[in-house]
Amino acid sequence: MTTTASPPRRPSPSERRARRERLSTWITIGVVLVVCAVAALGAYGMANSWWVEDAPTASADQQLPDGQSRFDQAGLDFLNRQRHATVDVVDAASAGELGLPANGDTPVETLVPLTVDVRGSGGVISFPGVSWFALATEQDRLTALTVAPASSATWVAIRSDLEQRAAQWGWSDSDLRDLQQNVGDAGREEGVAQTFRLPATPVDGMTVTAEVSVDEGGRISLRYVFAR
Repeated sequence: MTTTASPPRRPSPSERRARRERLSTWITIGVVLVVCAVAALGAYGMANSWWVEDAPTASADQQLPDGQSRFDQAGLDFLNRQRHATVDVVDAASAGELGLPANGDTPVETLVPLTVDVRGSGGVISFPGVSWFALATEQDRLTALTVAPASSATWVAIRSDLEQRAAQWGWSDSDLRDLQQNVGDAGREEGVAQTFRLPATPVDGMTVTAEVSVDEGGRISLRYVFAR
């Protein structure tokens, strides 16, 4: 006698839909649990991180023992958190110790405005509110630091900054008048980028130069260049 097996029962549309909904629910719950776990780990790590400390202490890979800033990723993280950078132009450590390449230019765009302290032979020149500076190295040593001060926005602010420093740094009224004339002329020449410099002057064991640039659109900026 021949026995014929009954074909397996196929789920109804409503049963298939219910199964898909259950599967979707479990997947969603799983994703939420994973996200929560990652967030909890991140919160725990941040709570125990120097990022949230009021006065964080730098580790050896973030800052040198004498307070000189380092400029690899660890150093940049710290100076952005601390909102303070210290560059010794006269008695700088080697480029390698500072986290810089042996030769080249390293621009730094900060995450927040910070104070840049420029160390000379016996004193410190401070620039608060800095969002950009750059370091130049050659043969494993720091050769120059360029700082764009917070005043680098309008000619009125730039001129005020230069006038305040002129007497101390040795620039004459004639130097400033010539600079103003050149900047004014350049501002009227559309489409031409130009840079004008005040004479290099010795300050606290360094050489300081002021550069005022006018770009193709007539926007101006001020930078101080400190060299050893």
